[in-house]
Amino acid sequence: MLLKPPRLKPGDTLGVIAPSSPVVGARPEAVRRARAYLAAKGFRLRFASQVRRTHGHAAGTIRERAEALHAMFRDPRIAGILTFWGGYQSHQLLEYLDYGLIRRHPKALLGYSDITALQAGIFARTGLVGFSGPGLVTFLPPVVPSHTWEHFERVVMHPVVPLTLRPSRTWSENVWWKRKDGRMIFRRSPPWTPYRHGRAAGRLLGGNLGTFLLLHGTPYWPDLRGAILFAEEDETETTGTVDRLFTKLRQIGALREIRGLVIGRFPSAVGFSRRDSLKMILDDALRGTRFPVLTGVEFGHTQPLVTLPIGVRVRLDARRRAITLLEAGVR
Repeated sequence: MLLKPPRLKPGDTLGVIAPSSPVVGARPEAVRRARAYLAAKGFRLRFASQVRRTHGHAAGTIRERAEALHAMFRDPRIAGILTFWGGYQSHQLLEYLDYGLIRRHPKALLGYSDITALQAGIFARTGLVGFSGPGLVTFLPPVVPSHTWEHFERVVMHPVVPLTLRPSRTWSENVWWKRKDGRMIFRRSPPWTPYRHGRAAGRLLGGNLGTFLLLHGTPYWPDLRGAILFAEEDETETTGTVDRLFTKLRQIGALREIRGLVIGRFPSAVGFSRRDSLKMILDDALRGTRFPVLTGVEFGHTQPLVTLPIGVRVRLDARRRAITLLEAGVR
């Protein structure tokens, strides 16, 4: 049974945590820019004291990170929980979480990348709908595409049902912080591409594929039977490692359980080409399956990104290049 959190509204306070990697490298001016952007949308931010803590390669010990999350669920002044960014090791928290506390105080948990482990694991244990979408990092760049905010608003604040997600006209790599001028370069977006036509409906599950697969074989692995799986990867991957992840999906039997597959836009650094393409990987991984597959959708490690509510029913029509949310993720 789905546990839907309350919708967010202007005037709410969002709690900011770092359940994975430390945020000491974030530029102060970029953080100020993100706070100003969200303030203009009507939101106040309250940062966990843990966000700038460092313990080895993580943002504090496992218990410190878990307690920061507990504190946000427990605090009645916090309406929703915004993760700063991803990184590594949020799956470590799953053994330490108080799932009864989370059930008693359901709140929207927002973020992407490594946050997949928390969203999928908490969903598996409680039924709480999490939201693969913006983290605070999304609002750090000099430009936040209107496409990103419009989908966030229609999913988490003012839910529209049914809601057919739409492609963006332009897109940008997340490399503005590497440029001396700090600019974002936008290019014309290629269309969403069907790998295989067809229609299907089911619960929406997934996220960052490598992180999601960390949960397999644990009590935090969600039931994929009848699901529409969404999957993305970041710029640290290569064509070879992406191939390995899709092969893993096949070998654990996940591709025999799902009804459809939606793949996010890959950053250019992954290195797909005509001689080493995503199609070649899917030809091998998906052999013997018949479900619809749509690729190049706006979620993951590029801008803009849509907000996807985990666990709600969706309809995928690959021929029409359409993904439709059939129910709201908030109440």
